[in-house]
Amino acid sequence: MLKRILIPIDGSKASEKIVRVARELGEKFESELYVMTVIPEVSVFEQYPSAFPYTIEVAKANKERAEFVITDIEKTLKDYPYKVEAFYTTGSASQEIERIATEKKVDLIVMGNRGLGAFSRTLLGSVSSKVLNQSKVSVLVVKDKIEE
Repeated sequence: MLKRILIPIDGSKASEKIVRVARELGEKFESELYVMTVIPEVSVFEQYPSAFPYTIEVAKANKERAEFVITDIEKTLKDYPYKVEAFYTTGSASQEIERIATEKKVDLIVMGNRGLGAFSRTLLGSVSSKVLNQSKVSVLVVKDKIEE
């Protein structure tokens, strides 16, 4: 039934809960887990040639963060009894989630309802909303407690 589960994360505290929920489901259904994080494109800076050095630094920092998130998740899931593949991509989060879901032929996407910080919460809210509305497979949204 659930042979492959896609888990998009951003490295936030909420990501730990998302991975925990996906792992429990995966163990029950003997599922393969595909954990991904998406590096946002830095194309905004490309419009301003004087910002080019900053673009390189932002891209480098984003890549390092993605590698850290993936390495951390690999440690967390090292004793998972079935296949785990963790990776990062670059682009629009919702489009990349959809692309990977199709490419890996997943049966379920397990994701959060918000991300890092107030601004990112809005973005991830829109990402989860887009994925919910556009996905060809089922999506489980793991709610995180909203801090006041």
